[in-house]
Amino acid sequence: MKMKSGDYVEIIKGVWDANMPKDRRDGLIVEIVGEKRDQVTVMFSNSVMLKFHKSQVSVLQNICTVESTKLK
Repeated sequence: MKMKSGDYVEIIKGVWDANMPKDRRDGLIVEIVGEKRDQVTVMFSNSVMLKFHKSQVSVLQNICTVESTKLK
C-alpha cells in the first residue's frame, strides 16, 4: 500500500524506540524521506517524531483526498 503524509499508521511488532509512547504504536506520517523515498517520519501522540523504514510501518488508514470545487 502506498504511504502518504497524513496516513494513520502503526509501527510493526518487534520494532521499538524508547521515545515512542508507552503502550501506543500508532501515529501519523508527517513526511516521506530518504534518498530512495523509503523512510517515513511518524508523529506520535506524545508529539515525538521518529523516522522508520517503510517496511517497519503498517498503514491503518489512508488519508482521504477531497477535491475542492469552485462556487459559480
